[in-house]
Amino acid sequence: MRPTFIILITFINYVHNARILGLFAHTGKSHHMVFDPLLKELSKRGHQVTVASFFPLQNPPANYTNVNLQGIANVGLETLNMSSFESRSIFFRIPLIGEVLERVSTIDAFAAKALNICSKAVDWPPLVSALKEKYDVVLTESFTSDCMLGLLYVYEIKAPVIALSSCALIPWVPDRIGVTNNPSYIPVATGSWTASMTFIQRIQNSLMNIYYYLWFHNAVQNKEKKIIEKHFGVEVPLYELSMNMTMVMVNTFHALNGVRPLLPGLVEVGGMHLDHTERPLPMYIERFINESEHGVVLFSFGSLIKTSTIPKYKEEVIIKALSKLKQRVIWKYEESGEEGTLTGNILKVRWLPQFELLRHKKVVAFIAHGGLLGMTEAVSAGKPMLVVPFFGDQPSNAAAAESAGFAKVLRYSDLTEESLSAALESVLSAEMRLQARTVSKIWNDRQNPPLETAVYWVERVIRWGPVAKLHSPARDLAFYEYALLDVAAAYIAIILTTLALFWYSLSKLSRLFLKDSKQKLH
Repeated sequence: MRPTFIILITFINYVHNARILGLFAHTGKSHHMVFDPLLKELSKRGHQVTVASFFPLQNPPANYTNVNLQGIANVGLETLNMSSFESRSIFFRIPLIGEVLERVSTIDAFAAKALNICSKAVDWPPLVSALKEKYDVVLTESFTSDCMLGLLYVYEIKAPVIALSSCALIPWVPDRIGVTNNPSYIPVATGSWTASMTFIQRIQNSLMNIYYYLWFHNAVQNKEKKIIEKHFGVEVPLYELSMNMTMVMVNTFHALNGVRPLLPGLVEVGGMHLDHTERPLPMYIERFINESEHGVVLFSFGSLIKTSTIPKYKEEVIIKALSKLKQRVIWKYEESGEEGTLTGNILKVRWLPQFELLRHKKVVAFIAHGGLLGMTEAVSAGKPMLVVPFFGDQPSNAAAAESAGFAKVLRYSDLTEESLSAALESVLSAEMRLQARTVSKIWNDRQNPPLETAVYWVERVIRWGPVAKLHSPARDLAFYEYALLDVAAAYIAIILTTLALFWYSLSKLSRLFLKDSKQKLH
């Protein structure tokens, strides 16, 4: 009895005092905001957490270690100038492939950034120091870089790897867990369509899937492999490493993002970043809301787009449409006064507590850009949306919300006073507000809260590692086996052989019959 008790106590201590390494080498603030609550919660539960990122935790607890990557590259915070979205190339207007060209034209910037970060990360002192330690599990973002997987291999860290995705799975990720990624009904994360695609959209969806898949392997993964091998002088099987994930957690949930194939090792944790703690609003915002008779519309284009760079003519169009509303408007606009800038019914503010505002009973709608964090906050709070998507996964998120019935999508290039007014009228209608509340109830109706689900699976992987296999056997098949090309070839060979034998036998019988007929005539 005593040895069993000692083993049990040792096991419990191991689970609750595990060493966890987080590797997040993407510079997007919104990405890290998805993962940060999970890392902090694991720390609260007694694990020793070491996190390499561009966004170190302020005032970390004793068991949380920051590995600061700031200095390797600039962070993505209010860096996009809205004037860059003003003109569309003539090539983007080509029927059938125009949207495909528009979507893929911006992706090379991700490759350049990933390679730049990888080339500097290989000898970044704080990261090198962290990689020399031992860990029980590794959490890393699966986005546009596999450099961190290569460094894990070089430093012989053999802990199981959990991949985290801040958006719907991008085309090179499903293979890593062996989940189906059929473009006939699974829309690519950057497309503007849903699962119910037209014939033309299925053509576009297939083209984009193939392009993105080949782009990542050739423009990113193979080049990162060369960077790491050149620096360390060892061969690094980067593709094989990427195909050895223990599990994948994705920041989606089907009530918003649509139904997708799942596996034990592919878990939806959309909404795990949401903090439901009640916090007081800034007094000037609280006053502005409470004085509104008909409610408030919230307007924000997120953390990456600098809204104050919007061209003046477009800003005037937006102001004219918003001024017609009986509701008041709070607009996240960086160049504002300390306590906001009030013009008519519009209050421009430098910063706003978005989720707290969306949960406020007087906030009735949300104008947004389609970033998944804001979309998640809106659906959680049950608020209808007007979505103006710009790039990345925003068109796909917008299309999913519109398909769910609680959002209206308006392209930035189509934004006029008339179109904006009409879209707002639709969003503020009683029907759409009711549908937003209904979708919200479905979205929130889960067996466990998403953060609790994420923590459970991390600790389960710590307990069992790769021994408890969570991936599909499809991951271990060659493409020709997965697509049954060898089986199809065998069937074709059998059929052709059978036909050949039948033809041969028929020919032989025919010759015998002719020969017999000739003999009878003679």
